[in-house]
Amino acid sequence: MLRMSAHLKFFQLKSVCFRLITCVAFFAPLWMVGPLSAQIAFAQPVAAGAAAASDDGTSPHKMPGFSISVDEKKLNLLDDYERYIRHQMWEKALTALKELAETKSTSPLLPTNDGFLVDAEYRIWLAITSLPAEGREAFRLFFDGKARKQFAELSSESGFLNPKAISEAKNIYSQYFLTSVGDDVAELLGNDAFERGEFAQAAHYWKSVLDHHPDTNLSEINLNVKLALALIRSHQPERAAANIQVITQQFPGKKVTIGGQPIDPVVYLQSLVTADSTKSAKSLEQSSLELSLLKQPLKLQQTKNKPKWKLSFLDKSVVQAIANSQSNYYGRGKSYITFVPPMAVDSKRAYFNFYGVCFGIDLQSGKLVWRNLKFQTLGTHFNNYSFHQSSSLQQYHISVSGDYVLATMIPQKEMNHYRARYRLMAYHKETGKSFWTSNIGNESFISKPLVDGDHIYIISHTQNNKLLTLNSLSLKTGKKEWSIPLGTVVSGTSSQGMPLMPVPNLQKQGDNLLVLTNNGALFEIAIPKKTVNWVFRYPYKVSQQNQNYYYAAIKEEVELHTNGQMIRDQNLVYFKEAGANEVFALDLVAKRVIWKRPVKVSAQIVGIDQNNVYLLSKELEAIDRKSHQLNWAVSLPIAAGGLSALIAPEAVLVFTSRGIFEISKTNGDINRIYRGSDLTSLGGAIDFCNDLVICVSNQSVTAYPVESKQSPDNSVKEKSAP
Repeated sequence: MLRMSAHLKFFQLKSVCFRLITCVAFFAPLWMVGPLSAQIAFAQPVAAGAAAASDDGTSPHKMPGFSISVDEKKLNLLDDYERYIRHQMWEKALTALKELAETKSTSPLLPTNDGFLVDAEYRIWLAITSLPAEGREAFRLFFDGKARKQFAELSSESGFLNPKAISEAKNIYSQYFLTSVGDDVAELLGNDAFERGEFAQAAHYWKSVLDHHPDTNLSEINLNVKLALALIRSHQPERAAANIQVITQQFPGKKVTIGGQPIDPVVYLQSLVTADSTKSAKSLEQSSLELSLLKQPLKLQQTKNKPKWKLSFLDKSVVQAIANSQSNYYGRGKSYITFVPPMAVDSKRAYFNFYGVCFGIDLQSGKLVWRNLKFQTLGTHFNNYSFHQSSSLQQYHISVSGDYVLATMIPQKEMNHYRARYRLMAYHKETGKSFWTSNIGNESFISKPLVDGDHIYIISHTQNNKLLTLNSLSLKTGKKEWSIPLGTVVSGTSSQGMPLMPVPNLQKQGDNLLVLTNNGALFEIAIPKKTVNWVFRYPYKVSQQNQNYYYAAIKEEVELHTNGQMIRDQNLVYFKEAGANEVFALDLVAKRVIWKRPVKVSAQIVGIDQNNVYLLSKELEAIDRKSHQLNWAVSLPIAAGGLSALIAPEAVLVFTSRGIFEISKTNGDINRIYRGSDLTSLGGAIDFCNDLVICVSNQSVTAYPVESKQSPDNSVKEKSAP
């Protein structure tokens, strides 16, 4: 049995430890099929006076762009504390720390010196653990008596594993961790977190003892073994492997008792890492379907260039309306010409949102299964000046989940309304029948809806207000379940004085939700607690110039409708915001920037593989994931939105105005060009489903079968949408 503290008797945790280790021994194989757990940082101590994230030393919450409130009183006390530490004024520092811990917070977040805003208690813990040796000694003398008293009172209570006692133990941990009882409390909180399945949290507690309590009486080999188990369970194989290496070097030949049997911990842990790595690879493959990362090469028929089917949706009345918008509104309609409708795909159909006309196409036949409106009706509504004044093409979205197709749009009957709101509509995916329209106060929905089970997560703001709100809606009814205010954006302004709101991106993993605001902030939201775990802030250049309508030459990022995107691979996230000129690689566990590099404003992340991050504008770029150097770049005839790519094992496929280009992943050479049958279009988006390469342009949808599935006498099935 792994040895625990002598204080276990007070907390009645002998049975807990037995269950913990028994669970490890007998249910470890089941871990390999569990969901990814929420991640929490093993952040490095924040040294006093460390360099801030921005180049000019600006605190994260004061950077240009997204506005997040912090507790200024606590922030001032924290600044005082760190200033006293720098000058070795221990008594004043610890007095400030005491006041800091006892002051009630008006905001749950405080800034670190690494560009993050984190939970206030965790930030205080970081400040404590950053103390130098002399400061630690002063801290222990100052607080040890009080910490021991609280620990004794807590240990005398029965039933330690109740929420109130856990909360009190967490207070001791956050405020008095460096005292003589800090390691005991950390170990017990780790045991409790492991019991509740919060493995990353358990790893944090156990690792904090190893990192910050060198004089602990706890067994170091046991702590290391438990830490490795928690890291494996939270799907952090690289960190687990490093911890196993520590056990190998520091405790050679030693055994621990697990499940009543003495075992070699290194052999046992390595077997779990191998199994978890297999599971992680499968998880990455599953998520890679969303990232267009393919497992097999795609070869299209090169000689006949005939698709399996083609459907044209660009009605003549809409073509004329777009042309009118250019002449009537001094060229403001130029970006409408290059608009490619967003697409969502399931196993049977592809669904589209063309300025609020939503429709479904059968993947095998190319038949138009349903549409919510006639395409011809767009022409009349599209000519409305108010629509051109209020619309933001990036706010048209579509998603499919279960029986539901969800779309954000300005309803056609409201296209002539001043400052029209973007509504969220739900349709039956088989018939197109309207289920509901979400109408929450004066909210306008700006992000793509993310469906998880029976819940929809979506970002909104009220008209005439720049505060972003994260909403959880019922998938069945569209009614609001709960909401969290995130902060205030700094938006651009059109030539008519209309605000141009950013379009956030949402991505869920485990119980956490990442929100990229596209305005200088990346959030992690704890869904069960409905709270903000942390925010990463970085400088954001706010442009007050109109981004949608131009009197002269249209900018490349407007022509291509460049969106902000983020892609996550285990604990790393790569992101690039719309309107920004930098791409970031962020370690979510260590809470630090791995690298960042300048890129074109018009570039959009379109995929990753094991070696590269791929960005697309009017050229395709491959940036090395480790060195962040540009491996290669190739110019392509990109002329429309829908920036996307298919990442095959040896090549990248991109749909352009000249056909589908196949680019070598080795050096960026163009291997071949599939001319296809949509050469009058400007190109657009590309996807792969059911052995079909689906290309969506500014005027039609075309499906090409892969070479192995295509029959010699394949003929084109071309249709025009009614």
